[in-house]
Amino acid sequence: MGRLVVNRLVADGHSVRVFDLPSANYSGLEEMAGVEIAKGDLTDAGDVEAAVDGAAAIVHLAAILPPMAQANPELTNHVNVEGTQVLLEAAMKAAPEARFVFSSSVSVYGATDTSDVIGLDAPIAPDEVYAESKAASEGLVTASSLAWAVVRISGVAVPVFQEPPAEWPFLAEQQIEFVHRDDAVSALVAAVDSPYAPGKIFNIAGGPTWRMTGAEYVSDYFGLLEVDPEEAVYQGLPGHFAWYDTADGQAALGYQNTPYETYLEQIHQVIDELMAE
Repeated sequence: MGRLVVNRLVADGHSVRVFDLPSANYSGLEEMAGVEIAKGDLTDAGDVEAAVDGAAAIVHLAAILPPMAQANPELTNHVNVEGTQVLLEAAMKAAPEARFVFSSSVSVYGATDTSDVIGLDAPIAPDEVYAESKAASEGLVTASSLAWAVVRISGVAVPVFQEPPAEWPFLAEQQIEFVHRDDAVSALVAAVDSPYAPGKIFNIAGGPTWRMTGAEYVSDYFGLLEVDPEEAVYQGLPGHFAWYDTADGQAALGYQNTPYETYLEQIHQVIDELMAE
């Protein structure tokens, strides 16, 4: 999503400084008007301070993700938590007026096999390494003196063909609410400029059309593949999925622009194109 966020910010008239490891793939970005490349390490204070110097806004997307996060807890803590602390300290020194947008996750609520809609008043209960790192980082961000905004993003639905997983990461009857990739990008971009974002935490999920059970989602996906939904295998414990109260986030950021039906049409088109090859 990082590239999409960059593209959207540039399209909105912003100049963007992209910061990532020297080994990252910068193809297409180095030649893009309005984009500056700053290579370095998130855990190196000098690299980070140079990258944020004079920035009007910082969008913090860097993180070790599952499954690597679970496999390497020390690296995850070093990058996700300690890296966030380094970035915050650099921002407070070199860009103290900057808007700080932190990409978090609904996984901070832990496993949520419930019929309740998860609001921001729900307690956080991270139950694995990645979620713990996000919860800890949120604490650092919200304790800072910066004009911060935290977006807790739900599972992201990407409109490309993907082989069904060996085991779906939720229960068949668990309530789930994904968010379309483009809408997640819209939320992050809107948080940069929205006057209603500073000092707020938002749940970012798809909205009413995306509310369903795991079995309903899998049935739709398997239907596009012409596969019997009875072949689906679900994990034995609840996953990090629920229905979410997104009213505040939608009012402030206006990001829910892609209904679930549009996502299904996009996947159907991708499958048709693959079949035609």
